[in-house]
Amino acid sequence: LKSPFERLNGEQALSHWRREMKRGSKESKESKESKEKADKAEKKKKKGGNARPERPGLPALCFLVLRTMFLVVIFGIGYAISISNLFYSEVEKKMSIVPRLLFLLVAQSAATELFAIAMLQLGRRLCGDEVATFEPTRSELAVNDSSIVWPRAELLSQELGRFASKAGQPFFLNHVRGRRRCKDAFMRLGMNMGSFITTWFIVSWMDESSLASLGLTMDQPFFVDAGIGLVVGISIVAFTFIVELTVGWVSFLQLFEVFDQTESFARCFFWDVVFHLNVALNEELPLRGWMLHNLAQACTAHLHLPPLYAFIFAMLVQSSFFVLLHLNSPGGARLPSMINIFVGGMAGGLNVLFTGGRLGFALGWHFGWNISMGNIFGLSTSGIPISATVVSVAPHPEKQAQHGGVFGPEGGLISPIAYGLGIFLLVAIYGIPKGDIYWLTT
Repeated sequence: LKSPFERLNGEQALSHWRREMKRGSKESKESKESKEKADKAEKKKKKGGNARPERPGLPALCFLVLRTMFLVVIFGIGYAISISNLFYSEVEKKMSIVPRLLFLLVAQSAATELFAIAMLQLGRRLCGDEVATFEPTRSELAVNDSSIVWPRAELLSQELGRFASKAGQPFFLNHVRGRRRCKDAFMRLGMNMGSFITTWFIVSWMDESSLASLGLTMDQPFFVDAGIGLVVGISIVAFTFIVELTVGWVSFLQLFEVFDQTESFARCFFWDVVFHLNVALNEELPLRGWMLHNLAQACTAHLHLPPLYAFIFAMLVQSSFFVLLHLNSPGGARLPSMINIFVGGMAGGLNVLFTGGRLGFALGWHFGWNISMGNIFGLSTSGIPISATVVSVAPHPEKQAQHGGVFGPEGGLISPIAYGLGIFLLVAIYGIPKGDIYWLTT
């Protein structure tokens, strides 16, 4: 049998050979282009820029305009109501607490979402990400990066090593890369901006007061309180860590761990600091600031409760809202987690009560608690992912009920004791308030 080339002769063989070479060159070019496209897609995926496939995002300008218009309408309605005296309360001597509270919830939700998404674009630009949609992608919202292999097998004890091969997250902790925490920090900064603007609007136009009336005095005593609160917050988390390490609920792995070895520890830690600073401000100002003060004043006016009892009632309400804020966190809907977060909200209210209505101590405590739990002692903080920690530990897979699992100590057994220790230190430093709470009625 002869090959096709042997059956052709002369010019026919030459012509056939040229066609075969041309076709091979074309196929090689197409294969190269296909490989380049695949490489680009893989790089984009690693950067976290993969858009959600279920629906295309709105054009960036259209998205921004619609969200901004919606927020302007909400604030416009609030302004119109504030100058019309439509819901004016003779008892409270200002707009009734109900429409003001409803406005806080609606306006803050819209404002924090808009500013968070807007600031996300700055985070993406800083990280070099190019994303077709304005909205956060799935990878930007994921609480854990499954491509990060943790912990390394050589760091585990023989007891813990047998759990390493189990599917999922046998050691509970959520880890992401530093570039992702950078974007998280920008989004949280945006949320804080939206929260601040909303609270300022209500205080200025509906309450006819100032942010200083909520305890955000920004004077020397405020910053002294913040420093003391920071020390107390870190101290009670250190107590929690020592107890959990001593009884074997967590095991020490190593110091100064970065979960992506190509990244800088200092840079990762910096973005976590920025993130948690804005978490503290974003939650304390609306809850332990506006809601706590105004609900207490409304209870005094309508129910004729003594200021102290009115304040305690307001603490119960704001603590309930504090629980609601954490329900969507990993493990936040478990009963122990909800109970501990409620107790934490009550402790935050006592921080304000015992420091004369100022927010400094509460802000310092909140920030010190969060940053030390997640990024100094390596524990989970309400399921928030971390990219670097000073002390790296592995929670025991079979002791979730004790250490709180993915939600961390706030879902475990030690947190109520830690809160109690914090309140003991608070009383030891500031004493118990005596007489009327003058700052609540002035």
